[in-house]
Amino acid sequence: MVKELYKQKVKALTDIWSTVLHKWTEIDRPTLIAYLEKVYKERDIRPFRGFKAENLYEKELTSMYVVGKEGLGLFEDNKPVFDKLLYEEERFEYIYELLASDRPLEAFQESSQNTDVLARALRLGFTRAIFSFQDYEVLYNSLRSLDGTGLDPLKHTAASFSRFVTAFLLAEGIAEKRLRDRISLEAEKKAISIRIGIKYPMPKYEYIMLIAREVFGINDKILKKILGEVKMQ
Repeated sequence: MVKELYKQKVKALTDIWSTVLHKWTEIDRPTLIAYLEKVYKERDIRPFRGFKAENLYEKELTSMYVVGKEGLGLFEDNKPVFDKLLYEEERFEYIYELLASDRPLEAFQESSQNTDVLARALRLGFTRAIFSFQDYEVLYNSLRSLDGTGLDPLKHTAASFSRFVTAFLLAEGIAEKRLRDRISLEAEKKAISIRIGIKYPMPKYEYIMLIAREVFGINDKILKKILGEVKMQ
């Protein structure tokens, strides 16, 4: 079941799908991105993000893909729509399935040895988990698989994405009012790192605050109470 925090986003994506299915022959990928951005802004829905703020709405096509395929079951009857508008996400999914199947070197080759593409594939798995379409353990296993290769670019990708996931889940916990002080936040941070099961740099409070503000709209008064004085860069 989708968490309450994300129901408005899933509703918006469902409505976008309803429009797209009727007009897909008339639009292209840039038009779809612009339309998604328009709907999000009209409904005050924020894209998922980490440190980087580039191409946020293009990256949200991953959310649209996951909701359309996993949530609405549209893929089999509407494959031409996916092939035309969400072909990149189809590629990301294929790469992610290789990671989830403990085939990280094949995934690296399929990504043209591009770690940014690997990160986009991991984002697809992350989105499945966030929307409760797949267990987090599948994502964590993919991160362990990358880390286990011993190759520096893949270990770095696993570590960087693990830090993002940790920061995001802590911000989510604040938004859900489960994490109300530093003690509970630090305990949760440690628990997440144990579940992921690799060595990676823990997210600083600035990172958690950024996601809490920009994704969940948490005000500074609440964040200051939990995180203390945090200097944003």
